[in-house]
Amino acid sequence: MKSSLVTALFAGLSMLAITVQAADPKSTLNSADEKFVKAASQHGMGEVQIAALGVKKGARADVKALAEKMVLAHTTLNTELTGLAKAKGVEISTVTDPADTETLKELENTNTGDAFDKAFLNQLESGHKEAIDLFDNAAEESKDAEVKAWAGKALPELRNHLDAVQTALKK
Repeated sequence: MKSSLVTALFAGLSMLAITVQAADPKSTLNSADEKFVKAASQHGMGEVQIAALGVKKGARADVKALAEKMVLAHTTLNTELTGLAKAKGVEISTVTDPADTETLKELENTNTGDAFDKAFLNQLESGHKEAIDLFDNAAEESKDAEVKAWAGKALPELRNHLDAVQTALKK
């Protein structure tokens, strides 16, 4: 009786360990941290693509300059995150998030000029608000010290991006 109880207890603990373990078999992160890395990666890819469209279609010089800044900054963040993901054994997707793909289509179909600039800036604003929430949570809650530090290091830059976008929206 006692040995079957111990066996059942170990089986239950094993199942718990499996559910706490990350989805990628090689990952050294818990599932929440792995989810953040994957979400941040997809978000970052979308930001670069959307910003690149802003460089191409933006009408105002300040909007184009902001878009160029976003391409460079998010490309750098994506490169850093790719290195971190690789070190942690997390496979990140190379496919753009379907929501970002839809946003790109909508922006591509938006006329150039003021209409595009406004739609583009509104998208950057909402995207950066989402990113800040995502990164803020990881900076506070991550169990992995490197993931936590990277998210915390990226937050001031994301907040600066949001401030710049909101300033451009007021013009």
